[in-house]
Amino acid sequence: MSAPTTEEFRVRLDPKLLRETKRVAEEIGTTPGDLVRMLFAQVVKLRALPFRPSSFPALDEYGVTLAQAEAALVSATNELEAEFASGKMTEFKGKLR
Repeated sequence: MSAPTTEEFRVRLDPKLLRETKRVAEEIGTTPGDLVRMLFAQVVKLRALPFRPSSFPALDEYGVTLAQAEAALVSATNELEAEFASGKMTEFKGKLR
């Protein structure tokens, strides 16, 4: 008898995470199983994770802290409110898509 060409791997996941992963995988044209296979292949190839774990990856991408991002949001909001109050900016009534 020959050895199997694949081996089953089971893991417990939060049901919500699994549902969301299935939805995203379908959107990008793949499956959760393929995502796991790609992750494992990259871990073996790189001998490390192919990404830096983060609770807020967008902050890592731009190299800022949460406090800096929040300060930028407050600043931008204040600037927009001032522009609107001065009449330099009017309400947008168009479509974004």
